[in-house]
Order: sequence, then C-alpha cells, then structure tokens
Amino acid sequence: MHLRRRKKTMSIGTKTLLSHISLAIAIIILACLLSYALSYQYIRRSRIDDLVSKAEKIADSARTTRDGGFSPSRHAVRMFEGLTNAKVFFLDADTEIVRMSQTPVDEAEDADDLQWVEVLDTIDREFAERILAGETVSAVQRFEFAQGVMLFAGTPIHDKTGALRGGVILAQPVKELRVLSRGIVFIIAIVIGVSLLLAVLISMQQTHVLVEPLQRITRAARQMEAGAYAQRISGLPNNEIGDLGRALNCMSGRLTDVIRNLRKERDKLELVMSGIREGLIAVDTKWHVVHVNEAYFELTEQGGGGDVLPESAEDLRSLRNALDACMRQGQPEQIDWINPSGRALSATVSPLSDSDDGTATVGAVCLVRDVSEAQRMEQLRRDYVANISHELRTPLTGIRGMVEPLIDGCIETEQERQECYRVILKETIRLQKLVGEMLDMSRLQDGRISVELEPMELPGILEAALREMRQIADSSGVSLHMETDGSPLACMGNEGRIMQVLVILLDNALSFTPRGGSVTVFARDEGERVAVGVRDTGCGIEPKDLPLIWERFYKADRSRMRTTGTGLGLSIAKLIVELMGGSIGVTSKPGSGSEFVFTLNKP
Repeated sequence: MHLRRRKKTMSIGTKTLLSHISLAIAIIILACLLSYALSYQYIRRSRIDDLVSKAEKIADSARTTRDGGFSPSRHAVRMFEGLTNAKVFFLDADTEIVRMSQTPVDEAEDADDLQWVEVLDTIDREFAERILAGETVSAVQRFEFAQGVMLFAGTPIHDKTGALRGGVILAQPVKELRVLSRGIVFIIAIVIGVSLLLAVLISMQQTHVLVEPLQRITRAARQMEAGAYAQRISGLPNNEIGDLGRALNCMSGRLTDVIRNLRKERDKLELVMSGIREGLIAVDTKWHVVHVNEAYFELTEQGGGGDVLPESAEDLRSLRNALDACMRQGQPEQIDWINPSGRALSATVSPLSDSDDGTATVGAVCLVRDVSEAQRMEQLRRDYVANISHELRTPLTGIRGMVEPLIDGCIETEQERQECYRVILKETIRLQKLVGEMLDMSRLQDGRISVELEPMELPGILEAALREMRQIADSSGVSLHMETDGSPLACMGNEGRIMQVLVILLDNALSFTPRGGSVTVFARDEGERVAVGVRDTGCGIEPKDLPLIWERFYKADRSRMRTTGTGLGLSIAKLIVELMGGSIGVTSKPGSGSEFVFTLNKP
C-alpha cells in the first residue's frame, strides 16, 4: 500500500519535471526561432542598406565626359566591383530604350570599352525604370540580367546641374547572406544546447523545491487519513505551498483537539450508558448495531460477543418486529415480553432521524427495562390493599355482629350482654393492634422512627419478654425457657425495640407450637456480635415459604396456626433489627420446629 502511494507520488514529481522541461524547451526554441528571424532580417537589412550606401557613393563619384555623354570605363567598373564586392551595372538614360552596361567577358578587348544591352525582361525593366525615374530601389529577387537570387541596390546618377544622366545597380549574391545565416544557426544551436542543459538543471531544482514540500504534505495527509492526527510538517517554504502546509498543521492541531474532545464525550457517554441499569440498543436501517450496553445483554440474557438480535432467539422476535415497524413507520413502539429466566421486560422503541422535520429515519433506539420488580410491587400493593381490607373486615364484622343484637334488643340476659361486650373488646383490641402494626411498618419504612442505641445487657430483657408472654404460653399449654452462657452479654441496642422484636418472635413461635411443646429464648456471644433468638418445637416452615415470611401480610398455612395474626410481625421485626445495625435470619425444618436468630453489635 505504501509502495503504491510512493510510486504515485513519484509520478507526480516526474510529470511536474517533464512539464517544466517541456515548457522550458518550448520557450527556448521559440526564442531561438524569433532570434534567428530577427537576426536574419537585421543582417539582410544591413546588407541592403550597405549596398544602397555604396551605390549612392558610386553615383556621387561618377563623372560625365566633356561633351556631356555618359560612358563609364571598364576599368572604373572593375574598381567599383572590387571595392564593393558586388557586381556593378550602369544604366543609360540618354536613349529612348533602357540599356544596361555589362563588362565584357573577353579581357583582350579595349580596357575602356563596355557592352550595353537592352533591358527587355518586364521585371528587370520595371526595376531599371524606377531607378531612372530618380528612385533609390533595393530588392532581393532573381533578375534576368543577373543569374541567381541577388541582393540589389540601385540609385540614380545626376550631373552637376542635377539632371538625371543614368543609374548604377549593385548586385550581391544571396549565398553570402546564407553563409552568415548558417553561422547564426550554428551559434543558435550552441545556445539551444546550453540553454536546454541549464533548463533541465533548473527545472530539476525547481521541481524538487516545488514537489518536495508537496510530498511531505501528502505523506502527512496520508498519515492523518490513517488516524495519526498529531502530524506536523516542518521546514516549509515562504510561499503558497508553505501556506498550504501551515494551514494543514493548523487543521491537524484543531482536528486533534476535536478528536480528543469527541473521545472524551464518547467515553463519558459510554460511562453513562454502562452505568444505567436499563438496556440500550441502537440500530440503523441496515440492522447494523450502532450502540449497545452491558445491561442489554444482562436483561435479554444474550452473549456479549455474538449477534445482539439473533434470529434463533424466539423471545426477541417481538423486539425485532418492533424495531422493524418503528424504522418503517417512523412511530414509537411499546412491547413487553418474558426473558428465558422468567423476568418481565418492557421495551420502548423510538425512531432516529437525521433531518430537522424528522421525516428521514436512519435507525431506531430501544430502551429495555426490567419491570419484574415493578410488577411485583404492584402485586404487593394489590395484596396489601386486599389483606388490609380482609384484616379490617374480620374484627369489624365481629363488632357489628355483637352490636346489632344489642341495638335490636335481642339480648335479654345480662350474661349474654357481657359476652357481647367481651367479643367487642377483643375485636377492638385486635383492630387496634392491626392499626398499630401498620403505623409502625409505615414509619419504619419511611425512616420516621429513629432508634437511639445505648450499651445494655441482654439477660434482663430476655426475662422481661418471657414474663410478658408467660400468660399466653400457659393458656396455650407451651412451656417457656431461657438459655444464656451466664455472661452479661453486653450489646448496643434499644431496650424497647429489642423487647418488641422478642415479643413478635415469641408470639409467632407460640402460634405455631402445639400444646405440650416448648419455646426457648436464648442469647450467646459470637465474637464481634451477640446473637439473640427464639427456638420452638412447632410444626416448622415449608422451604417454599422461607423466602416469603418477611413479606408484609404473608401467612403460612393457617391450618397449623393456633391463633390468627396480621402477617406484619416478622416484617416489623426485620426492619427494627436492621435499624439497629444487625441482621435476622431463620432456619427451619418441617415437623422439627424453627429457630429465628438476630444479631446485635457489641459496644
């Protein structure tokens, strides 16, 4: 992967170098071509101007004969040709025809004799006539009277009076101009070679200066893409590329801060999500899990490493259907189901939207709650109301059953009236006890009763509890006993509340112990604590009832009870013991009696 990126980066540098070299070559070639053209034109113009200047000098030096004729000697023409390095032609303006002088080829002829030929070619004649008309003319072309392409310069000849007597033409071969052109081309070729070498070196150096920062910027960007947001680029030039690198450094710093803040927020969210007891799961429209916490796995009893919504889990089918309906319809859903362990769960499914109007649904979020305790408390509330109603109705029915005959006058004897009064008193006491226990339970649960603890010794409290319950035990035919190790058994507690707990436990033991049985109150030292308990030889408690005996209004099998109670005693005893910093428990075996034990702290 890195090698492929490196090759890609090098290709960018190569392309940049080639583009620089190509541009330099194009500019060099264009400049050389332009230089050649300008140089050629300059040399050509200079040669023509030189020929014109020489022609004018020859015209100024030309002399007419004494009789006014114009007949230059061949010797003069040879001299002019030697001085000008060009062919010299003279034009005659005295005749009606246009004539041109020409040096004879035969050197044996008279030295002063020139040949005159008539100019017949149209181009030649036009050129000659322009000179004889008094115009200085120059041209580069082929004429009939001169073989090959020539540089021509012609100027008129005037006598001393200013009259036009003829003209002079200088002709120079173009090959001399071409020799100069080849020299220029050679020099330009050398210039091109040196320029190209310098252009390549400069292009390579400039390409390195340009591409190297870009390569470092690209590598830093790739590393940022891979997650290394703390990358920094150093040694940047003071140009636009350097500004780009510095901007990338600034962006990297800000991005690092943003990522750090996002991670902190994510961690906080994870802590919040993991800390709540409700299960949370969020999915997108493709059923990819966006978020899920541990409470969800605990409540749904699914493994944390696999599918959070497995198709094989029948108990989660309603949850999957609710999520699907919520994402399709964009409306919240509410479902309830039972997990494999029997706990009642309730889920609220809400759609997730990414637009302001809430029309684009991108997923759904589900909050799963364990409503088993809520349902249990609701059932307890109903049972509480039903038990209170039942417990209140029983004494009220007894009181009403005795009051109505008294009002109606159906009771005639005093003995019968006294019996009715005793029943009314008994039911009133029972009703008062029920109301008192209910008030104690309410105050203990609300924390409105505070217990002041103080050092005390238990044997005296045990004896007082036995004295209070002695009459009931005698009437029930049950014997009461006390067991201690003879030590003071000092503890931290409240005498009144310890007495209340012992009375509740003794009353409960007497209710379930048949006639002829025994109930024992005991206390023993257990190191850091003191254990106090009540043991009976009664019918015992069924194992299925043991976890429930501490519930309010819970009563075991009434058929084995000698008296009827309210079902609040053990609940009150448990709250009192816990309020004093101790704990209470029970061990029992059906048919062998029960043993209730609570502990108290030592001073």
